[in-house]
Amino acid sequence: MTEIFSVIIFSIIILFIEIYSETHLKNYGRFIERIVYLLSIKTLFNLLKFSVLFGFGYVLLNLNESKILSETVNNKVVNLDFNNLAIYFIPTAIFSLMVILTNSKELFRQLEDYAIENETLNKIYANLKYIVFRIISYILTFFIFKYTLENIIKLHSYFTQNNLFVFDWLNINDSNIDNYNKGVYFSLLLTIIIFFLFNNSFIKKNSGEWQYREIKFDFLKYFFITTILCLGLFFGFFSIFNGLYNLLNSSLSMWISKENILGILPIRISSLLIIIYLLTYIYKEILDKDVLSFLMIGILPIRGLPNYKGNINFEKRETLFFSQISFYILNIALAEFFIIIGYKTIYLSILNFAILFILDDFKIINDYSQGLKRVLISHFIRVWIFNIIMIVVALILLSNEEYYIILSIYLIFTFILFRYYFKNFMLINLQRTI
Repeated sequence: MTEIFSVIIFSIIILFIEIYSETHLKNYGRFIERIVYLLSIKTLFNLLKFSVLFGFGYVLLNLNESKILSETVNNKVVNLDFNNLAIYFIPTAIFSLMVILTNSKELFRQLEDYAIENETLNKIYANLKYIVFRIISYILTFFIFKYTLENIIKLHSYFTQNNLFVFDWLNINDSNIDNYNKGVYFSLLLTIIIFFLFNNSFIKKNSGEWQYREIKFDFLKYFFITTILCLGLFFGFFSIFNGLYNLLNSSLSMWISKENILGILPIRISSLLIIIYLLTYIYKEILDKDVLSFLMIGILPIRGLPNYKGNINFEKRETLFFSQISFYILNIALAEFFIIIGYKTIYLSILNFAILFILDDFKIINDYSQGLKRVLISHFIRVWIFNIIMIVVALILLSNEEYYIILSIYLIFTFILFRYYFKNFMLINLQRTI
């Protein structure tokens, strides 16, 4: 009886996520319209957002340590109980019945089908279509919730087994033993918060007040920018919190010496510098130099501000800077990833050297040429020699370790970045002398 009650509680939570998303996006209309909006970017984003919120709340509040809850999640949510599937649908069935009884006229107006001449049968058919929609919507929400929760539990278990916790970077023990994993969990949480905050604001920014269910194609560009930003922020945060942990567990001179020997300190500095460069670009080109309005849209339950509009444009010279800096972020992320897992090889040293050598050079070249308006041919060639070196070394590293999924993601992102780079290449004025 307790397990049945627990399943119903989880089903109510899933139903709440489903109904909130539907109400927030005004997913009303004919049957096909409802299905289209149900599978839209906005709906899927909302469902994922609340599933992630619940998932991390579940593990961070130690609810997974409750025997009843953990057994219910494992036996009824992560692993479905096919012998009692009807239990899962009790809350949504009650909700559907309530809507049909209290709002039957409006449902009939939206879902009516004049192919049936008999009005009574037409009303029954409209109600049946609503029930089918509710079932589809609930199943979609349930599986997004299920797989999100399942993977968050696995991730939390992995961190816990490796003695990694949210505030492990504050655990000072004066052991003089360095650890290059501490701070990962906290960095991940901060990055996830920023990811959803940015995309929440971008979704609203790319929606009309009266066409909120629709979305402009530009959102995909914003989504790509947010992904690059969060990738850089994760390793930037990690560099700060992990570096702080190792610094507080040893003296300053010892910390600098160890970090330099391992080649980590320069990568940490590069991570911070490159995030500053990217944030500067986003502040000017993406947020229209209005951070407050952007945050208000992302945090508050409002859909827009009258004086805050503007759209992204990837067809201009500044995109060259964004593409190049983002490519450096990919490679810094790759370098720090191998540092975290403790992998050491000459190829990693080459990658670190290439990043460190060219990063500052590129920023100086960009500033010296006033935003790549007039670039020396020798400077352009130097940048691209190191671009090629980084690509080749990254391919060797990932292929040798058989990280084919990461390799595929790396190649996809690199292709997109270089596509926009060469799309705006004609805006560069190459010269022999300036």
